[in-house]
Amino acid sequence: MKAFRNILRIVTSVAALFYFLIFVDEAFPPYDSDMRESNFGIVMVFVLFLWFSIGYYYLWKNEKLAGLILASWWIGLFLTAWLVWEYGNVTVILGFPIFILGLLLLLYSKMKND
Repeated sequence: MKAFRNILRIVTSVAALFYFLIFVDEAFPPYDSDMRESNFGIVMVFVLFLWFSIGYYYLWKNEKLAGLILASWWIGLFLTAWLVWEYGNVTVILGFPIFILGLLLLLYSKMKND
């Protein structure tokens, strides 16, 4: 069980590193002015990054809570891409592995408690 937990932590850390690199590239000026994003869309980039960061923090403290936060992060990403972002389809696909990691964390916490 510890090996499964450690693998989840390592894979999530790699995903967090890539997410941070993409976040820095996309969130800070000079971002593409042709995207015509609303102010709400730009704010949601920061809110979702903060939400992911909270989930990553809890990865080391409470796997169940981390799983819930990471899974809900992807749902928030999906809804924001669908309702707000004009060009957000790729972000939903790129974020899907983090949703799977969230579900695996929930599975791990369930197996750990049994």
